[in-house]
Amino acid sequence: MPTKPRRCPVCRGEASATTLDSISGEEGALALTIRKMPVLQCAQGHKMFVHSDFPLLLLDHLLEQDEPQLPASEAKGLVFKHFHCSACGAELAGDASDKRTFHVAVELLEQPTFDVDLTVPVHRCPKCGHEQMHTLKETRNRTPAALAHAFKSAQIAHD
Repeated sequence: MPTKPRRCPVCRGEASATTLDSISGEEGALALTIRKMPVLQCAQGHKMFVHSDFPLLLLDHLLEQDEPQLPASEAKGLVFKHFHCSACGAELAGDASDKRTFHVAVELLEQPTFDVDLTVPVHRCPKCGHEQMHTLKETRNRTPAALAHAFKSAQIAHD
């Protein structure tokens, strides 16, 4: 049985599948860029998600599957946090002055794979040279807002 074509929530025109070249959002020290994300677009240029749950599924994918795989320092201390290298345990300097982009390939809802780049400040361990972001918790706390800013910048309508 053929599926009924989706209608644009703005103009009610028929929408067809396409991809967005690049959209970006920032929150604090986290910059997030999505490339080739699948969307639906009508003849008037209005964009919408391929599925109503797409933004939540992407957020869940990033928070639960992708970000935990990234190298992150370990916070120690009850009152005053000190950050230690996850590879060798050496104490890290307070400021993370360099930035690094971590690339993630995402596949959701049987759509073509698209790319997400997470750019965050990183520490370089003075002892072993291991590069790692400040903390996973900090990145995870900023991801929802950065993702929302990216969607807003692309003017994606939701139904």
